[in-house]
Amino acid sequence: MALKIEEQELSVEIIQKFDRPVPRYTSYPTVPFWKNDYGPQQFLDAIEKAGQKQEPLSIYFHIPFCERRCAFCGCNTHITKRKSRGTEYLDTLLQIEMKTISERLGERRKYSQLHLGGGTPTFLTPKQLQRLFTTFNETFEPVKHAEQSIEIHPSVTTEEHILTLLDNGINRLSLGVQDFDPLVQEKIRRYQTFEETKHIIEFARDHGVLSINIDLIYGLPYQTKQGFKKTMELINQIRPDRLAVYSYAHLPKIFKHQSIFPEDKIPRGKEKLELFLIARNSLIENGYRQIGFDHFALPTDDLWKAYKEETLQRNFMGYTTKAGTDLIAFGYSSISDINNTYAQNTKDLWKYHELTKKYGVSTIRGIKLTPDDVARKDAIMTWLCQFKINTKELRDKHKSAAEALIKDIETHFPTYEKIGLTERVAPEQWKATALGRLFARVVAASLDKYIKNGTPDVLFSQSI
Repeated sequence: MALKIEEQELSVEIIQKFDRPVPRYTSYPTVPFWKNDYGPQQFLDAIEKAGQKQEPLSIYFHIPFCERRCAFCGCNTHITKRKSRGTEYLDTLLQIEMKTISERLGERRKYSQLHLGGGTPTFLTPKQLQRLFTTFNETFEPVKHAEQSIEIHPSVTTEEHILTLLDNGINRLSLGVQDFDPLVQEKIRRYQTFEETKHIIEFARDHGVLSINIDLIYGLPYQTKQGFKKTMELINQIRPDRLAVYSYAHLPKIFKHQSIFPEDKIPRGKEKLELFLIARNSLIENGYRQIGFDHFALPTDDLWKAYKEETLQRNFMGYTTKAGTDLIAFGYSSISDINNTYAQNTKDLWKYHELTKKYGVSTIRGIKLTPDDVARKDAIMTWLCQFKINTKELRDKHKSAAEALIKDIETHFPTYEKIGLTERVAPEQWKATALGRLFARVVAASLDKYIKNGTPDVLFSQSI
């Protein structure tokens, strides 16, 4: 029996045609096309220029440590149980990297968004976290109603962690759950019970956390429709304010630890899409709104408000509520997005320490966007955030730099319209259909000049 999304039929042919490797577009151009000759000096120059602006910043800290490796994970992590690693890391991050960057920023020290990701940020002890916040708060200042969030793992997060975070202004927690199915957890080596997850969330809510996000993953090895339905029943008992429902990216050529999974135990194509629709339909039936192609939020959540007000932004943190801010990222492997420039730190922890001590930062690659890049980034991010494109607005905003982009829109979007992914609603306005939202990344890829000549599939995950 064919699947349906709203009133549109999802045939096997459509799934086979569009379930292909495409970027997730947390940036444009995407990381594989950045330049390796972009280094510390170029990044520091960009920071200095960013310091001349007045808008509040977005700030990200990458805390790479995990006590054990989850077998599905594609994050940049360092596996250790030695808490001294956290102390050494903070020495470099706070005393050298943050000091160098803040000096270049000059008076621009206010921020509207703070996020600590990983790894597992709560690998750090409450005392180590307090040290990070103390130094950070001496350097940067939040604007009123700033969003301050952190990723936590319930199995290593204590009540003392939560109280320390609250004392330092954290108002949003993000928890990776992936799936509560015990068999899936065993196979992916990610262990956390529903009870401990629910307890830490209730404790946080009772002590003043404003918002809870939960991450789920569909398409994990050994995942079944019955098991995922049970997970969704448990999720709706917790009722987080927002959720990200990510597609499992099986890339064993890049992430060697994923090679332990038997290929015949990994849901693909129609089977994998059914898992996503189980999550999607369950959430919508329980009052959530779909945002973008993989996020959901309650109508009271700021993410939904940002979508309605068209201030939603997409960056390396996924969908975020703060549009138009420069993103400064600290730590090993982290990526900054400032002044139409991307800059990435080294993914080698020991080289992070070495380069930062030598140059003040550990930038190893990046890219300065061309006018054409800026126009395409605008179009792609608008498509993925709002599911619409207006060619007149693009031309008015980007002038001649938009012409090649608009030609691509007028070439590809009518073809997608015939298939049922796009719809022309005015001479210069396109929007995505329900089916088009599901394959939004595929449509966005038609505007990506860097992958037109073909890119090795190993670089990107499947669209489903």
